[in-house]
Amino acid sequence: MLKGAIARRYAGAIFEIARKQDTLDRTLEDVKEIAKLFAIRKLAYLLREPKIPAQRKEKAIRDALSPRVLPTSLNLALLIVQRDLVEAMPNIAAEFEQFLLDYRNQAIAEVTTAAQMDQAQSDLVKQALERKTGKTIIMQTRIDPSILGGVIARVGDQVIDGSVRYRLASLQQQLLTDVARVDIDFFSEELAKASIEGHAAETDTTRPAYPSQAQV
Repeated sequence: MLKGAIARRYAGAIFEIARKQDTLDRTLEDVKEIAKLFAIRKLAYLLREPKIPAQRKEKAIRDALSPRVLPTSLNLALLIVQRDLVEAMPNIAAEFEQFLLDYRNQAIAEVTTAAQMDQAQSDLVKQALERKTGKTIIMQTRIDPSILGGVIARVGDQVIDGSVRYRLASLQQQLLTDVARVDIDFFSEELAKASIEGHAAETDTTRPAYPSQAQV
């Protein structure tokens, strides 16, 4: 929770700077590049090791990033290292991207299909997701033959499963539920019948025996 709050704070700060400087897209590329750089194990160890002088760490960052990122992005990278937040950089990059999406009323949809969609199909899926979310959708597609057909779409925390696999699983579950319900109903009927028969038998055995007229 604390790491998430820290990541949002840093992402929010660099986002406001980028917005004012009209460098949002470039800064997004930069923060992703910094996160990728900090994920290199050898460099990450160097940046987190307290015995290594700060000047050496700063030089390593400048040498790696100066030609490729904006000055504001370089300053962010240096600040992250100074405050020992190297491990938070992937979260900072993700939060920055989310700030940008929200700012533009956009959402990323991870769309899975059993086979490659043509342009018309892709447009239909995109339009359907935009109607459902009220946002401009950026689609990221992948193919998974195991879903058999249909579409699975993930937008943030929301999953829309319209796959054939899901429908078959739902149908199977419904069939199992129906079978179980029939078994329960049959068992209940048999139990009730047995109870009635048992009660009748008990009544017969407890009724006093009177001699017949013939016996009298």
